[in-house]
Amino acid sequence: MPTTALSQEELVELFLKKAAEPPPEANLILARHLRCRESCDLAHAVAEAIRQYVAPGSYQLPTPPELLPPLG
Repeated sequence: MPTTALSQEELVELFLKKAAEPPPEANLILARHLRCRESCDLAHAVAEAIRQYVAPGSYQLPTPPELLPPLG
């Protein structure tokens, strides 16, 4: 992508144009997600679980037998 030198006035005009455009759909979804109390609670619970079970010296959960391959 070639770059071009913009004057200060052109740059201000570009910023004003971008600010007037509606935000992309992905940004709206992310903003809605970050305002959702359930999403924030879930993120906190996952972070706490990671800290508890990944920390050095932490209790390791046993592997469920249905996930282990048969021996022999």
